[in-house]
Amino acid sequence: MIRKYIFVLTALMFAIQSYAGASDTKVDVTDDPTILIHDTVVAPGELLLQIDALHFTGDNGNISAITLKIEIDTNLIEFINIQNMTLMGSWLANYNEQQNEISIIYTAFSGSSFDIDGKLLDLHLNYFGGFPAALHFKSGCEVSNINLQSIDVVYEDGLITQITPEGVVTQDSLLVNWGENFAMPVVAEGAGYDSINQIYFRVGYDTLQLQFQGIAESVLTGVSVLDEEGVLTFTWEDGSGYKDFTSPDTMFYMNFMFVGDTNTTTDLLPGSKVFNNGILVASEFEDGKVEVQFLVDIIRDPDTGGITTGNGYYFEGDAVTVVATPNDGFYFESWVENGVVVSTDSLYTFIKQPVNDTLTANFEPKIYSLTLTAVPPEGGDVFGAGDYVYGEDVSVTAVPSEGYEFICWLNGSDTVSYNPVYTFTMPAEDVSLTAKFQIMTFSITAIPNNPAYGTATGSGIYTYGDTATVIATPFDDYKFVVWTEFGQPVSYDPHYSFFVDSDRDLFANFQYIAFCSSPVGLYVDSISDSTAMLHWIPSGEESEWDLIWGEYGFDTLNGGNLVEGLTENRYFLINLDPGTVYDFYVRAICTAEEHSVWAGPYTFTTWYVGVNEEPAFDKFVVYPNPAANVLVIDVGEEISGQRIKYRIISLSGVVEQEQEYIGKRLFDVNVTNLPRGTYILQISNEEKSVSKVFIKK
Repeated sequence: MIRKYIFVLTALMFAIQSYAGASDTKVDVTDDPTILIHDTVVAPGELLLQIDALHFTGDNGNISAITLKIEIDTNLIEFINIQNMTLMGSWLANYNEQQNEISIIYTAFSGSSFDIDGKLLDLHLNYFGGFPAALHFKSGCEVSNINLQSIDVVYEDGLITQITPEGVVTQDSLLVNWGENFAMPVVAEGAGYDSINQIYFRVGYDTLQLQFQGIAESVLTGVSVLDEEGVLTFTWEDGSGYKDFTSPDTMFYMNFMFVGDTNTTTDLLPGSKVFNNGILVASEFEDGKVEVQFLVDIIRDPDTGGITTGNGYYFEGDAVTVVATPNDGFYFESWVENGVVVSTDSLYTFIKQPVNDTLTANFEPKIYSLTLTAVPPEGGDVFGAGDYVYGEDVSVTAVPSEGYEFICWLNGSDTVSYNPVYTFTMPAEDVSLTAKFQIMTFSITAIPNNPAYGTATGSGIYTYGDTATVIATPFDDYKFVVWTEFGQPVSYDPHYSFFVDSDRDLFANFQYIAFCSSPVGLYVDSISDSTAMLHWIPSGEESEWDLIWGEYGFDTLNGGNLVEGLTENRYFLINLDPGTVYDFYVRAICTAEEHSVWAGPYTFTTWYVGVNEEPAFDKFVVYPNPAANVLVIDVGEEISGQRIKYRIISLSGVVEQEQEYIGKRLFDVNVTNLPRGTYILQISNEEKSVSKVFIKK
């Protein structure tokens, strides 16, 4: 208690000194008429602040009216009244708190005026302390003489500062990241803070950087807060007790969320006050600092180009090092920020500025060479060699020469594709591909129309460009008539030589030597669900024929349909039944009395309604037809290499066989176990389908 009384006595002594010695605190150095507000150093509380009117004598004398307008910070100064006026007359003083203005008006008594060179009056004020309080003369101040003439006056402002503080209220210095919640402590410490029973704090903050989240209590409980336009007002009072802050301790915490992008502060503002045992204490108020960690964000372009390090949060002034390491197939090109290249070194160091940085690490793909080779060189041409960047789509094409076929693409000894057009992504290395070709081979089949009539030689496997010779040799009592293929005559020479460029099935047609021999080479084409074209080949000089036809197995003596006297070796049937098996026979008419035996039967089947004879695939071939043991299917180049499915369906609709093949152009179908008869062969890929009829012998 003794120390408290000493503190109060000290404050009063400072106040007395300010009252008594105010005129000595500022020295006028001009002879111009001057109105001067004294500077003073006082303890918080009431004081008298002297205003002087100097050099209002002689030509600048005879004052009859004075108007003064003084701006004050109402958070630091409260105007009470004016006292100790030295001029006789009428004095009016007004305090406009909204405009932070003290107005003083003096009017001399009628007919009187005064000279003055000294004290004019005292301002009776209440000073709250904590911050210097300036008093500024505003526009509108005026001094007039008795003739109502204005006197040019120099107006000198005043300043109130407090004595040495008895305590300090501080805030912390915190490091935060964007979006982070943090607690800013408000700490009090001081010899004059042994009995704190009331506070009033004003704290300003930047609403663009901080969002106020409320308070967390510590030593003080029951603190109220008001948030208005970025200014927090905290009030607390304890009417029954006191808090001792002679040692530093946290009064309470202010909770904020950091939402900005730069350093900021929480500022204790003028008007903040601390009362110790009910007496306003000279205090110092220190701001809080919020130091921001700024983001360094790294973008990789492209994202697969490499890896980067160094992204994260940094404080202003930190040395930041970012590193870009390219992946295989890429090289580092540059660091770019805001469209500007800032470094071409993959290791880039810079000093962090108080902004968020977005750096782009630019990687570029390397260029690699693609070499293509054809094996054998005459087997074909290859296209697509050259330089490509890593990751680029590459397409190479192999075009076989005439008589050659493409086998596969090789990378070293590894087969990478069976497709002549091979597409891949350029790897992070040079590539050498080999297109493997081989000369085409073909199957030549030569068989007699009847093994009892003669022999046919020359069957075998030939390469493209070979000359194949098939020889037909009749047995005794038989003669060779013609070589046929798919029912068409191809040579009447028993020694038939030809250039090999495809598979061929040749029939050596023999006939019994007789005056009137039967036709050979019976064949049917142009089959539909109701029509068929019948063909045969003369075995002699005959030019007229009889034809008999009917459903499969008809009695040639009592049934069938007889057509006589045909002069062309073909005949077109119409109005047939769909999906029906037919036989036909033909004989030669040599003279009116002589004719050959019947040749045949030749069996064929009309299509079912809706079955399309026209193949859906280019060069689609099924042979031999009729077939005894093996049916060969050639799907052609169009769908070679695709997934192919075949079915063999009986005329009653039963699926007898089915299987899938992948990547083949030619495949054999074993039909040995099929009963003799007519079947439908159905072939399909993912897009197309075709059906053909074949006969199992």
